Amino acid sequence: MSEKRVLRVLIVDDYDMTRTLLRIILRGQNFEVVGDATDGQMAVEMCQRLKPDIMLLDVVMPKMNGLEVLAKVQSMNALPLVLMVTSAEEERVVSQAMQSGASGYILKPFNTASVIETLNEARERFILRSAASVSRTVPNS
Repeated sequence: MSEKRVLRVLIVDDYDMTRTLLRIILRGQNFEVVGDATDGQMAVEMCQRLKPDIMLLDVVMPKMNGLEVLAKVQSMNALPLVLMVTSAEEERVVSQAMQSGASGYILKPFNTASVIETLNEARERFILRSAASVSRTVPNS
């Protein structure tokens, strides 16, 4: 089976242009944008309701920042892979996010190639993680 599974993506960023650009980049790339959130509180609610495979999560947002959202999402049953979307000036925050369970990051300003490459790497991690969880739940014969 050569066709890739379409992964569900939630985009979280308080800047309209960033959300729009990410939607455009993901169109036709075997990723389905299932929603977008403009603040941290909305992100947590939408993650619980939509159960995305991947969350693109801005670091600096109103109501709840990206690290706070990451901590809340970590406690959910259907944990998505989280990719932080950040500027290079926030290197310390990215490092903290990676230590807290983020699977990677996309640096702003971004280009199409870097976003697609990062999401395809995340796709591989998602597939490996899914396979590992299935093997843990299937009893040995």
